[in-house]
Amino acid sequence: MTDRLNLTTGTIARQLFRLSSPIMFGMLMFTLYLLTDLYFVGRLGPDAVAALSISGNVFFVHLGLSFIIGTGAMALIAQAYGAKKFSRAKEVFKQSLILSLIAGSVAAVTGLLIAHPYISFFGGKGMALKWGVEYFQIYSISLLFLLLMHVFSACYRGMGDTKTSMLIILQSLVLNIILDPVLIFGLAGFPALGVKGAALASLISQIYGVVIYIYLVFVKKQHIHLKGPWTLNLGVIKQSLAIGLPSGVAYFLMTANLLITYRVVSPYGTQALASLGIGFRIVQAIYLPSVAICDAMAAMVGQNFGAKKQSRVISTFWTGWRISSMLMIAGTVLCWMFPTFLIHLFSQDPQVTYYGVIYLKIISLANMAVGTILTVSAVFQGIGKTYPTLVCALADNFLFAIAVFTLPIYFSWGISSVWWIKLMTAVLEMAFCSAWLKYHIKKMSPLSTV
Repeated sequence: MTDRLNLTTGTIARQLFRLSSPIMFGMLMFTLYLLTDLYFVGRLGPDAVAALSISGNVFFVHLGLSFIIGTGAMALIAQAYGAKKFSRAKEVFKQSLILSLIAGSVAAVTGLLIAHPYISFFGGKGMALKWGVEYFQIYSISLLFLLLMHVFSACYRGMGDTKTSMLIILQSLVLNIILDPVLIFGLAGFPALGVKGAALASLISQIYGVVIYIYLVFVKKQHIHLKGPWTLNLGVIKQSLAIGLPSGVAYFLMTANLLITYRVVSPYGTQALASLGIGFRIVQAIYLPSVAICDAMAAMVGQNFGAKKQSRVISTFWTGWRISSMLMIAGTVLCWMFPTFLIHLFSQDPQVTYYGVIYLKIISLANMAVGTILTVSAVFQGIGKTYPTLVCALADNFLFAIAVFTLPIYFSWGISSVWWIKLMTAVLEMAFCSAWLKYHIKKMSPLSTV
């Protein structure tokens, strides 16, 4: 029990860094999963990068499911621990695992069935289509294990333990880094599987991570003893989904936003699709520190909200926002100073580099807006009021879809217009969700001191 943190006392900034450091490290490891695949696959050429990029978009389906289940689990467990209701936390943990098994299995089967039409529709042609289907099918199976890993991690985070997840993801990443070149290029007597090898390496390492969690929870009974019947508790599930569904659907909307982007960019060719995949992964990596801070904020807000310390909830938001803003500004500077270097880490192709530099310079201008959206969302997650995040994401997607399918065509704008439109809609979403949180905070009367 010693690894759990009481987040209702102590200096807020220190607690945020203490809680977010392992989260940040874990997220870095998780993103390195994707970047490691991209790094090795990039040696096979733009077709392979495009195949992985289009296929990798299904990652946001995983994120959507993970946040639907994981956000509710984290918030309810954090609130239960803040209120010292440990039996309640056990029941939420169990129901979250049951939902993960059901949702992950359905997602895996669906992915196997739609692989070919999906890759083809979003621009896959020739070898990019062949390799994309191979990667997508194996990655679809990974959805089950990725979902379980994320939900285990969310439950641990709700209990205040982030170190365990960090260590598990680290071990899993090391295994993935070892297996990637072995299976992609056929080292140590293994056959050269190309893009398929990257997907298999990730799948094997994710299964390893799930096995470790199972051992810790069900054999060692770390932090929690999940005794009692394993049947669906519709009451707990309803409460969890009420919190997690809006947040998860927001990630599905992010998937829709990205797929619209791939559809719009596909006429520019394989190199443009490859540059989008590379640029997007780089931007994801830049977001990591801010996302980690926001995950820590959500857990801290949840415990303090459960302990009825509303003034501490408000202080947590402002502290987290300031930290996140500084991190996002640093990311923007990085993209403007070294865009070519960043793209060349994954591809030396001149056209890929040209398109990728344009992407990084424009999209990075939205970093501050994205950071603000993330911190606002973290507060709403912690207090269990996540539908504002969904409404704001819906508005963003609606505006983006209308603008990107009309303005570039009408005015004969080039590919850069797609990124400027993304920037503008992100700024509008930031303004909308910030105003909503400000309104909600005004209604929160501080019941205790920080």
